[in-house]
Amino acid sequence: MSTLEIIATVLSLIYIILAVKNKSICFVFGLVASVVWGYVSLYNYNLVFDALLQVFYIGMSVYGLYLWSAGKDQKEELPIRHMTGRDHTITIISGVVLGIGVAYSTSLFYEASWPYLDSLTTAFLMLATYYLVKRKIECWIYFIIADAIYIYIYWAQGAKLFAGMMVVYTVMAAVGYWQWAKDIKQK
Repeated sequence: MSTLEIIATVLSLIYIILAVKNKSICFVFGLVASVVWGYVSLYNYNLVFDALLQVFYIGMSVYGLYLWSAGKDQKEELPIRHMTGRDHTITIISGVVLGIGVAYSTSLFYEASWPYLDSLTTAFLMLATYYLVKRKIECWIYFIIADAIYIYIYWAQGAKLFAGMMVVYTVMAAVGYWQWAKDIKQK
């Protein structure tokens, strides 16, 4: 366990706690955590798709900070809403096609650890993050499933601290869903 893993883990914990509490500052911690996490994933554990996911998280952190902060031109913050059936269909089809397609294509040129499982999980986490930024409550369900799978991936790769972090993320995603459901009812 490296110092960088500890830093990424602490910053990620702060991020998820603030995201569950619906605080836009979460994206600042998420951005820095993603930079460190991506570096460790790629160079210490050869998890290419997880490292790419962290690059995506960096961009989504910037976008999320803008969107959640309500911007100067918006009158109120983005409300928490539900995904539609169409959103779910597009998410599932896109996640499977993207995950399998990227894993297959990449495996032709690069030997990665867990290419299909890592790529599929990454695809769904990217989609869940997009819906988190858009404040769609069901994002938390996608996070629960993908984070639970990452527990296995990290554990199998020997990244025990990151596996533990995914346990926390899975639990926090369940709490996030509960908290956001409560927030929707109050509005």
